[in-house]
Amino acid sequence: MKFIILLFITFLFLSNDLFSQWERMNDSPITARHHPVTFTLDNTAYLISGTTSQSSPLGTKDFYRYDEESDTWIRLADFPGSARSFAYAVTYDGKAYFGFGSQQQYLNDLWEFDPETENWTQLASCPCNARSHPAFVALDGKIYMGFGNNNFNLNDWWVYDIEENGWEKMPDVPGPPRHHPFHFAAGGYVYAGFGHAGPNYYDDWYRFDPNEQEWTRMNDHPSGPRVAGQEFQYGGYGFVISGDGQDHFNLTEGEFYRYLHETDEWERLPNHPGSPPDGRVGRWAPGSFVLNDHVYFFGGVNRGGGFLYSEVWRFDLSDFASNTAEIELITDIEIFPNPTAGIINLVMDNELMNQSSMELSIYDVSGKQVYKESGFRSQIDASFLSSGKYFLKVSFSEHLLQTIPFNVVQ
Repeated sequence: MKFIILLFITFLFLSNDLFSQWERMNDSPITARHHPVTFTLDNTAYLISGTTSQSSPLGTKDFYRYDEESDTWIRLADFPGSARSFAYAVTYDGKAYFGFGSQQQYLNDLWEFDPETENWTQLASCPCNARSHPAFVALDGKIYMGFGNNNFNLNDWWVYDIEENGWEKMPDVPGPPRHHPFHFAAGGYVYAGFGHAGPNYYDDWYRFDPNEQEWTRMNDHPSGPRVAGQEFQYGGYGFVISGDGQDHFNLTEGEFYRYLHETDEWERLPNHPGSPPDGRVGRWAPGSFVLNDHVYFFGGVNRGGGFLYSEVWRFDLSDFASNTAEIELITDIEIFPNPTAGIINLVMDNELMNQSSMELSIYDVSGKQVYKESGFRSQIDASFLSSGKYFLKVSFSEHLLQTIPFNVVQ
């Protein structure tokens, strides 16, 4: 059988059927806030800080855990640090890292949350300018932080080593200083860009190589400047949703994109719902989190009407771990058992098995690469993985052949 690789193509989804993939969840006064910070650990979502109608114009320090079964929020002990808004959080190796933002002053602190004890530990503060609205991305044991604003907009770039509990200055981000950018990790790189500085709004997009410590300019956003939306990672890809466009007006549509880092292209996904009085569906500073193959989208502000959204929507992402089109027929790659508690067996065409330039990699739902091997393996020992959902990616000569979701139950 002829061995043929699969190449990525971009799809534009516009149909009402795809729009209907969004599902309305329970409204909640807890999610009615702008600049909420969310993260997911061990199939549990958390929400912290942001600005509510009661706290405005200041931030908060309330902290919640989401109960998926009842679709409700459970209040936990308040965050022990300063109340704030305009902050960010990431997860790595079973813990969350939260910091920066502002209250009555700009902040440069960093905190670690342990879900087993529900305790917070303060870590080394960044020796940089304190700031709001930075880019904040976790990748391979490091946290990358840059952009943002205090009394001025910034474009410096720093890396925090989680194991060493220390910060190091990196080369500045190219392009003008700015705040409220979009940012995520994908394919072993960190991406950041867009945002604004005063009356200047940006559509430029950059990739940072952690190994070479170098920046590369990528393709601009296909629809122009974007600011103050949300980003998240799933299945090894970065996604951006909603926000404002030129002049900080809410977008007229609930834009939703996946970034195809292999080809440096933006793939339009079904718009998020909304019917505000001014007709501008996009939201300023909403929140989102990924849980069990769904992205939950909530909060944010309709700038024209000046109101906070309490509605919560979710969208099934399982079809978007990879979008591929066959150039010619190829036998599907299969794995078993699924779920697994240890060994994963791979079954594929014999000719494919003999390809030395094959690469096998595993990603968790946050996009963190947890396994990588070159050459064919008929078995992979997954016993080192904790319980949860993962994605096996099979590549040949840097082209993705197939993405296979699987579950680990320990």
